[in-house]
Amino acid sequence: MDAEDRQHYFIGGSVFLEIVTPIFQNHLQRDYQHRGFTSLQSFLDSQPVKHKLFHLRFKNSCCKDKANCVKKRSLPLNNYQWDLLYSENPAWCNQCHCKYAAKSLQISDLDISCAGLILLNCCNLTQGEDHAIRTLRQHKNAEFSHNTTGQITKTDYDILWADMKKEILHMENTKQDALKRIENRPMDEPLCKKYSTCLLDTHEQLNEVKFF
Repeated sequence: MDAEDRQHYFIGGSVFLEIVTPIFQNHLQRDYQHRGFTSLQSFLDSQPVKHKLFHLRFKNSCCKDKANCVKKRSLPLNNYQWDLLYSENPAWCNQCHCKYAAKSLQISDLDISCAGLILLNCCNLTQGEDHAIRTLRQHKNAEFSHNTTGQITKTDYDILWADMKKEILHMENTKQDALKRIENRPMDEPLCKKYSTCLLDTHEQLNEVKFF
């Protein structure tokens, strides 16, 4: 195993979990509070948000608000994420978002993927914020979600670091010192293993991939 490539993976993973995830969570919280929602639960339970997220998980037609049904070719919100956000009461309805109610959640319960999806689909973003979130999500998916080796080459890392730094500082310009601290962080193998589990997609984790 290449120690340098392993270090690249650890640094990038640390940035995604320690900096990017809280940024996504904080932006989401500020957005719903600005719109008058007192909690994440009340935001998720609002009709427009629940309807949008429903169609990111299901292809069903809705018995209510059919005019605003938007069928998606892909379903980016997975079962685990949907079950984290909503509970079901089939007595209310038999086919759509009407039978779901938002759970009582803390913003810290949302991982980077779930928070990013909600931001992109349910929040008011500037063009720059939208681009930053999409870019960071793309890098997370490309370099971590299916990375079963726990390594990143120098070429990929150089691109990753430059893009991450640019987009993170666009969203939160106070993160310069935090980025520098992580960039110079020594390797911590137990923490790297923990981060590997957090960053892998669920189906990769179920395959019980052995990293080492």
